[in-house]
Amino acid sequence: MRILIVLNYFYPYVSGVSEYARSLAEDLAAEHEVTVLTGQHASDLPKQEVVDGYTIVRAPILFRLDKGYLSPALLSEFRRLQKQADVVNLHLPMLESSLLAALTSKPLALTYQCDMAYEGSLLSKMAVWGVRRSCALALKQADQVATLSLDYAESSPFLQPHTAKTVEVWPPNRFGKRALNSVDSLPDAPGSVAPGEIRIGFVGRFVKEKGIDVLLDSITHLSDLPVKLMLVGDFAGVAGGSIYDDVKSKIDGLGNRVELLGKLDDDALEAFYGNIDILALPSVNRFEAFGMVQVEAMGFGAIPVASDMPGVRATIRTTGIGFLARPGDAEALANAFRSAIEQRNTLSRKTVAERTLDMQAHSFGEAYEAVFKAAQNAADA
Repeated sequence: MRILIVLNYFYPYVSGVSEYARSLAEDLAAEHEVTVLTGQHASDLPKQEVVDGYTIVRAPILFRLDKGYLSPALLSEFRRLQKQADVVNLHLPMLESSLLAALTSKPLALTYQCDMAYEGSLLSKMAVWGVRRSCALALKQADQVATLSLDYAESSPFLQPHTAKTVEVWPPNRFGKRALNSVDSLPDAPGSVAPGEIRIGFVGRFVKEKGIDVLLDSITHLSDLPVKLMLVGDFAGVAGGSIYDDVKSKIDGLGNRVELLGKLDDDALEAFYGNIDILALPSVNRFEAFGMVQVEAMGFGAIPVASDMPGVRATIRTTGIGFLARPGDAEALANAFRSAIEQRNTLSRKTVAERTLDMQAHSFGEAYEAVFKAAQNAADA
């Protein structure tokens, strides 16, 4: 099968959306001809290259608008590439989605990653309105829709009208079973953790929706415990702008109770996951639809603490491991950390990893093969 995957940002840009699509491309490339069409978000990136058995085509960007951009070249590349494809897979949200859906005559499968929240300046809110409207039109034209969790889909006003053609495909743990095999022998994580400290980790971009300010505030409610907060992620090259400058004073105020580790490669991230006690996912709005880092960290035995939001809570509810907190509530988050510390003392890292991997026993690539075949059948009907 010749598969065309289209999304705004892709490798080496790191986000939940891009990593999900990257895992999908890698899995499918073993059996299929896969092309990923995306924007050239950095000028030094090649316009075309082959990575892990699939082809990446990057279209030059005309100009940026908050988290998104305009790229007439992406439209022209899409018209060319979709002619060669057996199925087209668009990853939403995407401003161009309705136009791309109208331009293709091929079976269309959408991956609906998340709703977009109205926030920021008036211009940003207008851009969000345009993206939401475009996604709604694309969903109507889709032959099949994949969502990260039915919990999220059932709460989305955009997905609710399309439940008959929507299926759940949970994100993969890209570290896989090697996480379980190495859980007892991982090297020390980066950072300066002292013996006896309770290590709370965060992995993600420094953007408003991740709730980093709430996370930092929660640590002030744990002054009676030897807690060390370790922050991993890109706090500079972030689409839509980083909030690092906004939270720097809170970071500085916590002194040696918080440490910035920056962006880590996969080997260092594995070590990090294997040495934290708790993984924090304090997201505050519907931009967060699942939180793949939960599954990754749990694969190395960490206990998750996350916001009680549709999709985000699915992993904790399914495994029975971890705790939920009211979004945006620093004190509630601190209380969830206290509960997680107690659970950390009763569950081995291996038990957490095994239960997480059992939850994800399905093949990610095979699940999407079924999605694409359903799209082809619907298009032929």
